[in-house]
Amino acid sequence: MNVNKTILILFFLFFFFVFETEIKSQQHFNPVNTGNPYLPMNIIVDSALLDNGLLQAGDEIAVFDVNAAGDEICVGQVSILSAFTADTNYIINASADDPTTPEQDGFIAGNEIIFRYWDNSKGCEIILINKVFDPALDNVYQTQGTAKVGTDGYSYETWTGEVDTVWSTSGNWNFNRVPSLLFDVVIPNNPAGGRFPVVLSQDAKCSNITVEDSAFIRITGKLTIGEYTGDPF
Repeated sequence: MNVNKTILILFFLFFFFVFETEIKSQQHFNPVNTGNPYLPMNIIVDSALLDNGLLQAGDEIAVFDVNAAGDEICVGQVSILSAFTADTNYIINASADDPTTPEQDGFIAGNEIIFRYWDNSKGCEIILINKVFDPALDNVYQTQGTAKVGTDGYSYETWTGEVDTVWSTSGNWNFNRVPSLLFDVVIPNNPAGGRFPVVLSQDAKCSNITVEDSAFIRITGKLTIGEYTGDPF
């Protein structure tokens, strides 16, 4: 091989290494498996919404599993290059756990597929995500399996009042999760049975709150909103 051709190949190898390193350094989600995925599962995302809008370039979708310690671990990620359209498909190659390594570095077959978004414009993770799987394919982790899914994420929880008026009842929220400082809250003007929330506890919290016209919230305990803790009223 002549010298010029060798130099050209080395240059392209170096360029590819630098380019790949730069892309990875800009990722928010980093899978626990740093090499080639082990017996990977292909998760095809054919639609992805956030607060009723499409994911945009720079956003990310990641899939997580839960390890033996109860911690969520990232087992696959994809970066969005352009806004989703009806013809868009992104594939997440999720790595299975390699049994030859001491730590869990991938998913366990049969476990739930947990999704998260990275909202690049706001610089925050989105954990409130609905998912609709193609029933003809897999809907849980499977080694070398295939899933096709549409995801619908929200940066806020909505009060439903389905159970009672107590803020801390998980069934009163549309994602069945009592709000935390991780996301915003919306109190609509038409909850089930006209049941508006009452904060009785001392540890109710959210990042921000929107109370629609004609809606209300009653606070007899304490509600922390972001960095502000409001007095009862």
